[in-house]
Amino acid sequence: MKNYVLPLMASAILCLVSCSQDKTEDVLAEKTVKTAKPQNLLMYKEMVAMLEHYDETRKPVLEKALGYEDTRVNFYTIETLETYLAYMKRISEEKGIKLTGIKIVSASYPKKMERGTPNYQTVMFMPTTNIKGENIAFAPEVSTGNKIVTMKEMLGSYGYNWIYDSKEDYENRNNFPKSLKENFLKRGEKLDEESMSGNLGQLAPPH
Repeated sequence: MKNYVLPLMASAILCLVSCSQDKTEDVLAEKTVKTAKPQNLLMYKEMVAMLEHYDETRKPVLEKALGYEDTRVNFYTIETLETYLAYMKRISEEKGIKLTGIKIVSASYPKKMERGTPNYQTVMFMPTTNIKGENIAFAPEVSTGNKIVTMKEMLGSYGYNWIYDSKEDYENRNNFPKSLKENFLKRGEKLDEESMSGNLGQLAPPH
């Protein structure tokens, strides 16, 4: 009996050490990925050139059309961004869907909206997944690994024509299906639902 005990104990110890090493390596690998230098960092001269180009080509046009300077800066706390990304990753993983990124979409607050700053531009976040080689905005809350519901479908059910997922959608932007027009007319009757698109940052201007 004793002849078997020592080999078993040795095997158990080796297994524990090996598992511990694997976990340590996984943690280190994850930490390395999280702290790796991003590939999309800008040079300062690039920043200045881009900001000046906006000042020269966009800002005057928008100010003339609106009568005031529209939002230039959207601020979100680190906690807000980390929480949003972590939540999107968790829900997508639970649904068996690969989250490929977040689309940051320009929008503006209407006068009658309860939240936000009326008449100022803002942005909203839309999670994306890979569909036929394209990063398509989708609705994780109503999707499954077998059936992904796109943002185009969800917004279409409220009568809005989302055209920014693919070149094909954009080229056909003036084609409005009959169902889209019907959904637009029935929007007031449709029960509202919470999406997983994010928003509500601090704007400057005006704040």
